[in-house]
Amino acid sequence: MKKGCFITSIMIVTIIVGTVLYIFQNHFDNLILTPGKKIITGLVKGELNKTLEQVKDSPEKEELIGKIKEFSENPKVLKMLNEDDINSFVEEIKSAVKDSIIDKSELEEISQLLEFKEK
Repeated sequence: MKKGCFITSIMIVTIIVGTVLYIFQNHFDNLILTPGKKIITGLVKGELNKTLEQVKDSPEKEELIGKIKEFSENPKVLKMLNEDDINSFVEEIKSAVKDSIIDKSELEEISQLLEFKEK
């Protein structure tokens, strides 16, 4: 390999590595993390919707669906959520709907959990 080709290839590789590192350090949240969390919350919403289909229609069910939708679309929540929070939230809702009925006390517990996660 000639000296000119070697130097040119080293310069190009250096520029590419620098660009990738810059993007990774400064724009990781916007390009990877936030869309990834949106995908995860979408999957969780899908799973919760399947779970809630088995619940009898009631005003509490409609209120819970509205609260879940509002919670999952909140940008502050997307930044704060981690896997443990999502799992505990899903388990809480699954345990509340085991009997196919959502009552006021279960709705209040879930609402308190949602408010705690927002802060």
